[in-house]
Amino acid sequence: MEFIHTARELRLYTTRKVTGFPKRYTFTVANPLADSARRIHQYCKMANSVYPLNAHEAQIRRDYLIRANAELNAMVSDIEFAAELFGIQPDTMKFWMDIVDREIRLVKGTMKRDRERYKNLE
Repeated sequence: MEFIHTARELRLYTTRKVTGFPKRYTFTVANPLADSARRIHQYCKMANSVYPLNAHEAQIRRDYLIRANAELNAMVSDIEFAAELFGIQPDTMKFWMDIVDREIRLVKGTMKRDRERYKNLE
């Protein structure tokens, strides 16, 4: 699944990026961003590990995707904050936000396909 690969890419890039932040911002900016990327990756992996056989299992899968999507949207604000605080270069910022945007589209697309795929489960 592409959404898992992109979540992993986001986690790798975010981890590499935040290790370059000033040490005094480790607990207030760097760790929260890295944790957010980790949670997104985990939620995507958890969603993909659910093979729905009934409506309840389909809802569990959807719940993980909803959490991933919510975390992605929150991460946008944190990245914007970090960019302003540290003066991150526009090209770096664009690359980072492109990964986030691509992941948001992939997660939403997966949710849409799942809705159609699992609509007849009881």
